[in-house]
Amino acid sequence: MAEYRHLATPHPHWGNYPNNLPPNTRILKLTRDRLPITPQPGLEIEEFNVPARDGYPIRVRSYRQSPVSSTSALPLLIWFHGGGFVTGGLETDDVSCRAIAAAFPLVVLNVEYRLAPEHPFPVGFEDSLDVVRWAASPNTQPTLHTDLSKGFILGGTSAGANFTAGIAHLLVQDTATDPETNSNELSHPTPVVTGILFLAGTICHEDARPPAYQDRLLSIDEITESAGLTKEVIRFLAEKYEAPPSDARRSPLLFESHAGLTLRAAVYACGWDPRRDETLLLEELLRGEGVQTKKFVYSGLPHGFWMTCPDLDESKQWEKDFLEGVSFLLEG
Repeated sequence: MAEYRHLATPHPHWGNYPNNLPPNTRILKLTRDRLPITPQPGLEIEEFNVPARDGYPIRVRSYRQSPVSSTSALPLLIWFHGGGFVTGGLETDDVSCRAIAAAFPLVVLNVEYRLAPEHPFPVGFEDSLDVVRWAASPNTQPTLHTDLSKGFILGGTSAGANFTAGIAHLLVQDTATDPETNSNELSHPTPVVTGILFLAGTICHEDARPPAYQDRLLSIDEITESAGLTKEVIRFLAEKYEAPPSDARRSPLLFESHAGLTLRAAVYACGWDPRRDETLLLEELLRGEGVQTKKFVYSGLPHGFWMTCPDLDESKQWEKDFLEGVSFLLEG
């Protein structure tokens, strides 16, 4: 998207990273850590396992306001962390999941899907899809105290955003396979996804770009050096993940239709990010399908800047924008 090239001029704090950061700036690294839950007043935070299609216990951390009412079912938000499909975990976005649950009466599920290279494509994607189908089941909703007619939101950052887009597409396909029956029709229809949170995500491998979008996906070629995500890093992660570029689960842009994915979408694009144009293109495609969208664009800021340096003013502004986006999705 040539009209967005100006967004790649680095913000003063981020050019020559990390040398221009303010003194004593906290810099966080992605890890696979799973730490004991730290209690937070006003929140009930629990962990449990959801069985994957191969029997693997997928760890999920849930958040909701306390005390929990047994009579009031809540909307549901399922979150997939970032980390290039090879790192990240329950701690990556624990702070954000807590912030959502503290601000809104809903249930948040934070998914610890399996990672490459130990578990290459499509294991992490299928883990995430299995949790979505489990949570959306009429048998599960009474246990979670959720009512998806009040709100059913999928969201994630980077790799997690990629999962969000791919899963949303699969949920509208009539021929989706039921993981329980292995039939060509779901034994229970999945409720409509009412909202999508898409943060700095990828919707197409650079080697599988359709000709119609060649001039719309320029940032992956033009932004080769950025704080936090370079072309070399992208290639390294892709080799570990082992996803075929033309598989639509890796490249959701390749699905034949983008209709019916959701009712509303909040999209967050970083200007100095190889994934910038994919994020902005997804917003355009959804808006073209009649989806109500809210777009946040951060000029000069790199991929996932809010996770790397959460104490900077620009990251604190993102926190406000993030909750604004969730609020927007819950309005529908």
